[in-house]
Amino acid sequence: MTSRRVFFCSISVILLFANKTFAQCCSMGSPAGASTYVGVLAKNHLRFIAFYRYNYLDTYYEGYKPVKTLNSLKNSFFNYSGVTLSYGITKRLTVDADIGYFINKTQVFLINDTIQKARGYGLTNGGVTFKYGAFIKPQKGIELTVGLGFKYPFSFNPLFVNGSKITIDLQPSTNAFGASAHVIFSKDFPAITMRFMTVNKYEYNFTSNKDYRYGSSITNSFFLSKKVVKNLFAVLQLRNEFRFKDYGNGEFAYNTGGELMILSASISYSLFHAWHLAGLFDLPVWKNYNGRQLTPKYSFAFSLTRDFNLNKKSKI
Repeated sequence: MTSRRVFFCSISVILLFANKTFAQCCSMGSPAGASTYVGVLAKNHLRFIAFYRYNYLDTYYEGYKPVKTLNSLKNSFFNYSGVTLSYGITKRLTVDADIGYFINKTQVFLINDTIQKARGYGLTNGGVTFKYGAFIKPQKGIELTVGLGFKYPFSFNPLFVNGSKITIDLQPSTNAFGASAHVIFSKDFPAITMRFMTVNKYEYNFTSNKDYRYGSSITNSFFLSKKVVKNLFAVLQLRNEFRFKDYGNGEFAYNTGGELMILSASISYSLFHAWHLAGLFDLPVWKNYNGRQLTPKYSFAFSLTRDFNLNKKSKI
């Protein structure tokens, strides 16, 4: 596989994985010689991705306008890491397995002129996704991949810290099962070393045993990708994230759900035709929230990707 294909595979997985967050305040906001196509891996090829993301939130919104508030919660941030393993079952069918961990989900309060912090942490839901190359025309540079996935919790109980249950915004997991559907479309323009790609995802969360359901979400991403110099690629992305309201105790949660549009710049660099480093920076450009919510200011992420051909012996 060329370095160009390696990069596009990596960045699509990175951005899908980067969007995988669960609490309302935080969510409303690839490798050498392996993959033949963008959305799926070649048969008997394995992909490993390690990932880190940081999000910072500090501005309250009501609808599409920023508002000042006397709320003691001043800002919030989280550090999130994860791993994805992908395997090519056939030349058109790939399975992904992923797991994530919140190193911390932190809220910063100002109470009586004193800074106080509340913190959550722990495993998110695990996930398994099957992706199928439904329409692939290499000679025309067109690829269409569809996928179905499910999420499973490592715990059905909410997190307690120092004997007290932490708030919904700081919980690391939905504590419930979930399902997702994916559609990836790409079109190559080799004469100008550019690609257009869309990555679309719908995610549904089931109700937990505590009678709480996190809102379902729809994410649509549009990419323009360009080779800069040898082994270095750049991507400009526009991403729209829409989330429905949470539901608990027989009613919809008022200060949940909304829509967020993000402009993202990404770069990827190939090392030794085997290891691939990528970084991205997200900047919200439009927000529209239900009720009054603390919203994202910026975020950034990094990933390391490696592919292995299991059809032959290869050194790691």
